[in-house]
Amino acid sequence: MKSFKVVELKLEHENNFIILELIDGIIINNEKPDDPWLIEISTSPDFKDILKELVGSELDLLVTITRHSNEPARFRGVFNELNEIDNALSLIFNGRIIVQSPNYAEDLLSHLIDEGYEQEKLLNEFKAMMESKAEIKTSDD
Repeated sequence: MKSFKVVELKLEHENNFIILELIDGIIINNEKPDDPWLIEISTSPDFKDILKELVGSELDLLVTITRHSNEPARFRGVFNELNEIDNALSLIFNGRIIVQSPNYAEDLLSHLIDEGYEQEKLLNEFKAMMESKAEIKTSDD
């Protein structure tokens, strides 16, 4: 079992990301084939109403571990629990890291060019998708 400190967590909701104000967090690799990763964070209660509605849902997260300068990993899992503790919320997720191709940037750029993006629109879409680590959707999907 391996664990890492979570330094930033972004939760995908309605095609946008909610950046949670992180108080503390940990991600643990349980080294199990089913749902190998567990994430537990404590956060401010700012998004409590939205978060309560999402308990039990499968969600995509961007998780940055150890240092803010690290690239975030895309995580897909189930939001299992929300608990109120003092003036904070404890959130628990189980799931897996989405491993992207080492050629993700090149594949994404090629995809966007094929989709007809050019110049400034190409640059803007590329930056947005690189930041979100979005899956590259093809017409075959």
